[in-house]
Amino acid sequence: MLPTRPADLALGQQIARLRGVTLPDGTTTTLGIVDGVIGDTPLGDNSGLRDIASARGADVNAEGWMLLPPAADLHAHIDKAYTWRLFGEPEGSLEDAVACWQEHGASLREEQIAAHARRQLDAALRAGVTAIRTHVNYHEGADPLRGIRAVIDAREDYRGLVDLQVVAMHGQLIDDGLVREAIALGVDLIGAAPHLSDDPRAEIDRAATHAEAAGIGIDLHTDETLNPASLDLADLARRTADWPEHMTRSAGHCVSLAVQPANVLAAVLDLAAEARVSIITNPLTNLYLQGWQHPVATPRALPPLAAILDAGVALAAGGDNVQDPFNPLGNGDMIDVTAALVLAGHLTPRTAWRVVAAGRDLLGLPRATGAAGDAADMLLVRASSVAEALAERAPDRIVVRAGHVVATRITSSAAVAVRERSEITA
Repeated sequence: MLPTRPADLALGQQIARLRGVTLPDGTTTTLGIVDGVIGDTPLGDNSGLRDIASARGADVNAEGWMLLPPAADLHAHIDKAYTWRLFGEPEGSLEDAVACWQEHGASLREEQIAAHARRQLDAALRAGVTAIRTHVNYHEGADPLRGIRAVIDAREDYRGLVDLQVVAMHGQLIDDGLVREAIALGVDLIGAAPHLSDDPRAEIDRAATHAEAAGIGIDLHTDETLNPASLDLADLARRTADWPEHMTRSAGHCVSLAVQPANVLAAVLDLAAEARVSIITNPLTNLYLQGWQHPVATPRALPPLAAILDAGVALAAGGDNVQDPFNPLGNGDMIDVTAALVLAGHLTPRTAWRVVAAGRDLLGLPRATGAAGDAADMLLVRASSVAEALAERAPDRIVVRAGHVVATRITSSAAVAVRERSEITA
């Protein structure tokens, strides 16, 4: 029987072998999958009968397809998703978006939040995102924990499809008792936005104190501003420097790093590296929200990505907002985020995808790079290089977890019709 083509794989189908698949470095190989793990050695083209006999599943001819490590979205807000039209199609800066949310957020019911969150999880899974860290607000109105409950329920329902980590994001007006209630509900991390508070250093300390008491980590919105005086990242690093290695300390955004003098930037990144603080960049939302006050020579509003990597700081990326007041065009697709890391962040395509895939490590998930012994989690795209996949937004995708197909998105035919030269007229 002829091998199956990736585009013909069905949901739930198990894969035993990938023939001739292209790896991100451009090499091609044939991989075997046994019990959800990549085999110890690549399989030769003529070794199929013996190897397939030890593993059940489809024998797939993956020529013309590339294996990418699955994407991780390390900064999402799935409780806010799809509210842009609902809230009157607002536009403007971060401050405008925050004001819009404060004005309209109380109108959202728990059922709406749950439906929007699940819609984003479905979209992310189809796009090849199998790991997400989402921040969740204490929602405006009489029941501030309704968003956290809705997202925690989704976390359980999507287990085995999307690994979801929940960050309870408090503001300075949320009292400590409510934070403790959120922790009791089962959130994974503590979140906050110190740069929006009256006393950023005190807010960092408060978040860290709650995390220490609960034995969990923190992921803070940090320096989401083009004001060079904002350097909360340094205070976060100092406050968590003595934490044990297993306790997460992440800094999302870090936009103000883009406008620091070289010596200040180097010193802050050294602090972050020594304290093992990871940085999560969110290019799409920050390119939209920042710079409204700079109509000429508008800053890029991304932290200096190459400098962060060179300093030895763990760097991951997030899609951030999906069609809400903070970004009307977000879609949960990390291919778009990766392209922005190239176009606006000046990373190479391969490096950009490594940043997007690196979130798995920060979530403590098993390695999934296509190497022997790795989890057989992957995103198969019809492309010959990472650059091609990004440039064409990878219209054809197969999402695999533990060797099983969990989502497909096939939008183009393998056969491309080309008009004859005689049909082309001047």
